[in-house]
Amino acid sequence: MKLIINFLAISFCSLLLMSCGNTMATLSNGKQIDKRLAGEWAGSEKDEQLEGMTKEWVMTRNNDGTFVLDFTFHKDGESQKSMETGNWWIQDGKFFEAHTESGMTDTYTYQVIDKNHIKFKSESMSMEMNNNSYEFIDTRKDSANKGKSVKDGSSFEKAIKVKSVPDEYQYVKENCTDCTMQSQSLSENKGKMYDIFSLKKADGTEVKYYFDITSFYGKMF
Repeated sequence: MKLIINFLAISFCSLLLMSCGNTMATLSNGKQIDKRLAGEWAGSEKDEQLEGMTKEWVMTRNNDGTFVLDFTFHKDGESQKSMETGNWWIQDGKFFEAHTESGMTDTYTYQVIDKNHIKFKSESMSMEMNNNSYEFIDTRKDSANKGKSVKDGSSFEKAIKVKSVPDEYQYVKENCTDCTMQSQSLSENKGKMYDIFSLKKADGTEVKYYFDITSFYGKMF
């Protein structure tokens, strides 16, 4: 089975590489955006910015590079709302968020988990945070998967269930567009079979995806 998957990997690798740039768009100001990040997104965090405070938000990222960010803060039984506007763009694989009101810019690394979930991790923040390694997941508001646990493929427990080998490569093509294949391996865990992809992003970051192939393992031919 491992030999079969390795053989198919060669066939799909070129397809993966050929389609790596189709998610980016260049704006009239010369900056680029990742089209997968556009739309209306929701998120929340607790104790990250300030101990004892919960923060919820709705972020609307427009295709013209502008955004509107609606916050709701909860602390000590009281709630407060605020709104921020600004511009967003992608540069060197990182996400930049420039706030009109403060004149400051926040910088994040980001990972598109799937079309409905994006994981952000702060690199530099304009405001003081309680947690120096601030990270969160934005969920698309109209997502049919809202409320379900996120299977991001980062471990056996969060493995992505697929029905065929092409499904694995399609997922990688859509969610790790600047990645190149380094290796892949077959593994068994708790009675289930997994295909593990090891990839590298353009900036050198190594990424692994775990795929649950139990449903078709040994049944391909």
